[in-house]
Amino acid sequence: MAKKARTRNPEQTRGALLEAASDEFARYGFDGARVERIVRNAGCNMRMLYHYFQSKENLYLEVLENVYRDIRQREHGLDLETLSPLDAILRLTRFTWAHISANRLFIDIARNENLVGGKFIRRSEAISEMSSPLIRQIDDVIARGVSAGVFRHDVDGLQLYISIVALSSHHLANVHTLSAVFRTDLGNEDWLHARRIHVEEMVLRTLGVDDGGHS
Repeated sequence: MAKKARTRNPEQTRGALLEAASDEFARYGFDGARVERIVRNAGCNMRMLYHYFQSKENLYLEVLENVYRDIRQREHGLDLETLSPLDAILRLTRFTWAHISANRLFIDIARNENLVGGKFIRRSEAISEMSSPLIRQIDDVIARGVSAGVFRHDVDGLQLYISIVALSSHHLANVHTLSAVFRTDLGNEDWLHARRIHVEEMVLRTLGVDDGGHS
């Protein structure tokens, strides 16, 4: 009896390659990543990788764009424009903290891209285009807050966003060294809770929110 031909699901194969590549690039960076490991972990062959992505560079760039597309789409879903200025800033800050905490991939991919001087991310028009609307939204939230007297400081939206990301990620990117230096477990749940509150307070103080302005 002849064997039944195994059918392929192109989207499933492509998705498996992207998932395996995301893990590989996060672990080893672009230069250290090996396409042989990617296809093995994806359960397919080299021919399929080059069929869908043509090159290791294209595969890496798509992984990079997917990481940023994921956070940008989630940020868009926060509907900041529909909230009061204070609630909008708190929602953005809390989302950023939660997303980065739950997605080590974002930190690892960004770190490895910085190690190569950002040469691949500069090739992506998509990442720049999908990021600009968020900064405009933040600028609008700040302007509304200043106009309403909720914020005393008219802060640049890009500066504020970068500060929120930095405050939410630095302790994760450097957890081992900081924990050893200060003999404090920065992965401890109680410490992380205190850190999250501290981050929110710093963001609100940057905007000049009166004490007790958030809960």
